[in-house]
Amino acid sequence: MKSETKILTILLLLILSCLNGFCTVLGSIKIDVLGFDRQSNSIFFTRTDWSECDCQTELYIYRIDADTIEIVKDWCSRNKYATHRDEIVKSKGLTYLTKPDTLALPKFVKFNWEPEVKYYNKTMQKETIARPFKLSVFKTHYSYYQCWKSSGNPEFINMKVDADSGLILVKFQGDCFEGNWRDSLVYYSNRNGKNFTKKLTANDVDLNEIEYKNYKE
Repeated sequence: MKSETKILTILLLLILSCLNGFCTVLGSIKIDVLGFDRQSNSIFFTRTDWSECDCQTELYIYRIDADTIEIVKDWCSRNKYATHRDEIVKSKGLTYLTKPDTLALPKFVKFNWEPEVKYYNKTMQKETIARPFKLSVFKTHYSYYQCWKSSGNPEFINMKVDADSGLILVKFQGDCFEGNWRDSLVYYSNRNGKNFTKKLTANDVDLNEIEYKNYKE
């Protein structure tokens, strides 16, 4: 995981820029945990990308026993889902899902800041401080960042799936161009004394889609 942190830090040292005056307008990424299907032992949640794109709300199904993720693309219009969420869930036949309870973070989940990163933010027209951080679940580390130090702390929401497992919803400022926040989802289990964790949203910290150039003082 050290190499991932190093790559993330290097990327955050770079300044956001647009080529030929064009760039994609980014947006927030929202995750909505619908619930847990006890019969199939599966977790259902939606992911909505609010970037300037022809994106629709996607349905994710994480099958715990098989450790597989099914993604249903274009599951629903993101505008309809935002305004008529409960009606959509009902029409899709998913009201039977068990809703997770929100609990305090367990002791095996740790949050630690990494060294701050200084870069020139072209949008803000000033030197800016980014704050990388790690979420550690058992002995697995997940790297994230706050693009602007002034944005404050990320948010962590722990949701109980059953007596031995749960989900951590991470809300962080992952858009260093417009300052939008993104959601990330991590599953964990300590069933039968065996620790297991998996990030269910694999591309939520992907900076390759943005063009950067080196910042020199």
